[in-house]
Amino acid sequence: MKNRLLWEISIASVLAYIIIYLFFSGNTRFEELAMGTETVSYQATDSSQFLIHLQHWDSLETTSLLEGWNKRGRKPVTFFLGNSQTHSINQKKESEVNFIEQLFVNNQRKGIDVLCVSQPNAGMEQFYLSYMYLKSRVPLKTVVIPVFMDDMREEGIRADVFFQRQIREQFQLEDTSDIAIRINAELRSQWTSGLVKVSDTTIRQAALPELPTLQEKTESRLNGYLDHHSTVWANRQNVRGDFFNWIYKLRNTVLGIKASTVRKMIPLRYAANLHTLQLIVEDCMRNHTKVLLYIPPIRSDVTLPYNDDEYAHFKSEINAIAALYPADVLYANYESIVPGELWGYKEATNLMDEREIDFMHFQYRGHQILADSLQVQLDILNQIR
Repeated sequence: MKNRLLWEISIASVLAYIIIYLFFSGNTRFEELAMGTETVSYQATDSSQFLIHLQHWDSLETTSLLEGWNKRGRKPVTFFLGNSQTHSINQKKESEVNFIEQLFVNNQRKGIDVLCVSQPNAGMEQFYLSYMYLKSRVPLKTVVIPVFMDDMREEGIRADVFFQRQIREQFQLEDTSDIAIRINAELRSQWTSGLVKVSDTTIRQAALPELPTLQEKTESRLNGYLDHHSTVWANRQNVRGDFFNWIYKLRNTVLGIKASTVRKMIPLRYAANLHTLQLIVEDCMRNHTKVLLYIPPIRSDVTLPYNDDEYAHFKSEINAIAALYPADVLYANYESIVPGELWGYKEATNLMDEREIDFMHFQYRGHQILADSLQVQLDILNQIR
């Protein structure tokens, strides 16, 4: 009986490995799946190749961002938050850059630095943590927040993926709101979770005991061996992403869901995201920091995947937040500024189609249009006293 059970486990393990190896390559980064094959990720830098734009708060990227700001003269900062629209260019050609780098160049001449953090599908809790962390390191003059209706469906901060620097430093938010308490708990849950991978270098968190346990030694050696001898194991985070992407596509196929399918708002998540946005704006006001809230571009030459009434209500609520602080917060609606021909297609979100309309990512010319539009509002904010 024991031998039979052992054989069954062995056969199942081999079959699972073969399936993973053949069908889930692990070559695709999970957080970039929504961008599609025509769109590439781009991180803006200054002329010395210091990052001005992060996608992950890891040690190397964060150090590059802060050192670059320091070497450029420690100017006051206009801080952009964003999602994959910010760090992607559809059908990118050589030398093309995103709107963040364009605005960085424009504002250097005005004595203002531009820094950015953009994370895929980022909800307001991720925005809040990024804002609170950076404001403790650099002087913020202006905060720019694109409010995506899609991302008002998100929750949590995905600390282990995007906030490794904060985990390593045991960073905690100081306010006592329910949102902050939840974010702090998620960060603390990672302090003793084991090994944290930071920019391809595995480091042990400071919160762990100086003398590792036998289990930790064994796991570390086994992980190290498999990282060097198994492609599947080395890419396990991306393999996991491939697998869940396949499950996601299977679910969409069964339910008949496509990129153009109307997305209903999730009331509790929407309310939590709206409240978190209000917390960001209120903290900016306490710290005499100007704010630009904007509705981001979306492909408007086709029917939007939104309920019309919900979308109109969403925009009115964002405008209402800005209206509470007319001297310090501006609202802008850029949903229709990028023409349809400057958008592309993305990988299908089901197993039946090859590609679908991309409502989120546009070409370089779209980045130019957005940069010009944002600059007008930034100049107005900088003139407001």
